Amino acid sequence: MERIRALPEARTVFHPTGPGDYVVHVPVCGMADLQRMADLQRLVLDAFTARPEAARVETRLIFQQWKCGPLLPPAANHGDVAP
Repeated sequence: MERIRALPEARTVFHPTGPGDYVVHVPVCGMADLQRMADLQRLVLDAFTARPEAARVETRLIFQQWKCGPLLPPAANHGDVAP
């Protein structure tokens, strides 16, 4: 894990539930930047698939992101306590 966290391309590492063991966030600014895409391909091939502990690697591209409102604290009254 520390090896992945130390990669300069890795922005964030997640350990989710489900079939994937880890999700590594690697930002790429603009799909038109072919050199950056070549760097991403090198990262996937060299840093991930070449590792014996990596049985499978999947990539996902995020084309758009929407920001939502602020994270709100939980409601004070969940129905457990009389108001």
